[in-house]
Amino acid sequence: MDRNQRILRCKSCGKEISVPSELDSFNCVYCGAKLSMQDYFPVSGQSADPADLEFARSHIFDCIRDYPDYWKNFERQHYAERFRAYRDWIAEPYQALDRYLCAAPDERQDVLNELAKLFLAEWERYHREDGKRQTKGALEKRMFETKLTLCFFAVPAIRDLGLSIGEDFTAVLRNAFVAAYPKNAFETMTFDELSAGFRKRKLCFITTAVCEAEGKPDDCAELTAFRAFRDGWLSQTPEGRALVNDYYEVAPSIVQIMKHCDDAQKVCRRLRRQYLEPCYQDLQAGRYSACRDRYVSMVNELRNRYSLN
Repeated sequence: MDRNQRILRCKSCGKEISVPSELDSFNCVYCGAKLSMQDYFPVSGQSADPADLEFARSHIFDCIRDYPDYWKNFERQHYAERFRAYRDWIAEPYQALDRYLCAAPDERQDVLNELAKLFLAEWERYHREDGKRQTKGALEKRMFETKLTLCFFAVPAIRDLGLSIGEDFTAVLRNAFVAAYPKNAFETMTFDELSAGFRKRKLCFITTAVCEAEGKPDDCAELTAFRAFRDGWLSQTPEGRALVNDYYEVAPSIVQIMKHCDDAQKVCRRLRRQYLEPCYQDLQAGRYSACRDRYVSMVNELRNRYSLN
């Protein structure tokens, strides 16, 4: 669905119609009924439709419940296409909520708080009431993976719908989530911000993320050495170039997950100690094969940690 179009249901024949957002009045393409945007988005003071609010309450969590594994589409090749499809699939309850609050602005904050609380109640129920006994580790892993769908698809999709509630609801939801799960990172990103991360091919993604977390500049000695290694020794053979290409397919997803859904500082400290310092020592000593193998091990560990192909 084009974000400049609204999907409405004709008040006369009941069929769904697509209407440009800028039109004040229009005709149903099926029955010819004359309609107005005010029929759907009443001005302040007119009565809101309780059915819209009830529909939003009933389906507010569908964006997670119906797509629990959709986070697996967070990869460079497919993200844009699959994000747009997802956005269109989950739109209806948020459009209904927007209609209701456009007609009832005095209720706006209370309703947004209520819906965020309901969303989190459904979140907790979804993860704990699946009929299976779960270890603490299994539950945490499942919740973390579902949070990837929330952060990389649901929140940016709600913001991308062009609704008046988009920014406010996702901010309220984010604050409620962090209050409920204070040890969990959760940033409200936009689609443009996330997709931009896939286009920064010139960077050493993981090493750069670790150095940034430590306050090191982009031209520090360490990053300069890794980039020279990548563009020099590693790129001199077909096998090395294949490793670089494979790395740039998966590294942006790894870095985004680290930054926005994981304990980034803790992960960065461990990567520094376990992999990057030894890799840097290898480079300084001219042990290029050892550096390559160690770096590949780090990428594969992170790929497995985040269940990325």
